[in-house]
Amino acid sequence: MIEEKEALETIISTTPAPVSCEIPTEKAYNLHLLNNVKALDTSPKRDQSSMDGFGIKVCGNNLLKYDIIGEIFAGELFSREIGEGEAVRLFTGANIPIGVNAVIMQEECEISEGKLILREIPDEGQFIRKRGEIFCEGQTIAKKGKKVSASTMAALISAGILKVSVPEKLRVSVISTGDEIQPIDKGSLEDFQVYNSNAYMIKSSLNGLGIDEVSISHVADEEELIVAALKRSLEKNDILITSGGISVGKKDLIKRSLLKCGVEEKFWRVRIKPSKPIFYGTYGNHCQVYGLPGNPVSSYVGFLLFVLPAINLRNGVAQDKSGLSSVKMKLSAELVNNENRVNYMMGEVNERQELQIHGKQTSNNILGLSNSNVLVRVEPLTKLESGEIIDALIMP
Repeated sequence: MIEEKEALETIISTTPAPVSCEIPTEKAYNLHLLNNVKALDTSPKRDQSSMDGFGIKVCGNNLLKYDIIGEIFAGELFSREIGEGEAVRLFTGANIPIGVNAVIMQEECEISEGKLILREIPDEGQFIRKRGEIFCEGQTIAKKGKKVSASTMAALISAGILKVSVPEKLRVSVISTGDEIQPIDKGSLEDFQVYNSNAYMIKSSLNGLGIDEVSISHVADEEELIVAALKRSLEKNDILITSGGISVGKKDLIKRSLLKCGVEEKFWRVRIKPSKPIFYGTYGNHCQVYGLPGNPVSSYVGFLLFVLPAINLRNGVAQDKSGLSSVKMKLSAELVNNENRVNYMMGEVNERQELQIHGKQTSNNILGLSNSNVLVRVEPLTKLESGEIIDALIMP
């Protein structure tokens, strides 16, 4: 059994680097960039009007009446230079023609007999978007590790970046074991059976991390069948996750079967609660292997603490951001860990922003897990007082 810190360091040090691929920018939504990306263009390319109004040449002569000699819409060319005493109608986004150095909002103007009448002399440069004020060619638009949001995608495309380098999509296999586990389409269950909820909990978590290629299978508690299923998944996937059969019971056959398949054990069992029996190993240079406990709380906490960081790293997330995010919260009641291992406790932040810890912290309490939105890490043999400010880990 090893400590949590050593387990996580082992996983990080054996996580393969992302495999780069270039894709069209419009298909990079929710993916992470593998390189700093610099603008190939300038925005705006020319000085532009930021308002609907009129462009004039302010030259210190205090003119208030101008001849209107044309109009320019966004996206139109206009080659004539604007001289003293002349005005041009401009619409938002229109290029500023040569000679114009101020724009007057149309609400501040009067039109009389085809002439523009001003109420006051405008400030030079007003309502003009300057060339390159948003970004210039060669400027960094997005840094390595940034997740491509809808607005980031728009900025990249605006900067002329039509392809980006992102990690190849990961392939993940989820294998559950246990003779009591039944498919979700079985219908009614006997009182000694349960639905295969863990597999779908893990699959949904993977989908939320941008992994679409997730296969789910279930194997009965027979070593020969388990070994065959593991071999198939190890060859075809980047990550293999098993659920159940990883402890020390008579039918806990996963660890032995993984070793038979050539998986190199990195650790088995971590000094935490829940998810103590977790297994981690590697297969070849590409596949990371996790054996998660079968109880749902243990399975999910193990996923969040040990699988999530590795997936994020392989998806291009920076190491310091690969784990769960945290938020400062005030405890609504005291919290005690009497055990000689770290304890992760399920809790909920309510509408009043109070952190409440669930009373039943058992590894099978799927309802408590469902009603939780944070985990609280409590050191061994530690008491946290009511009102104490702690770091709560935000559950996805």
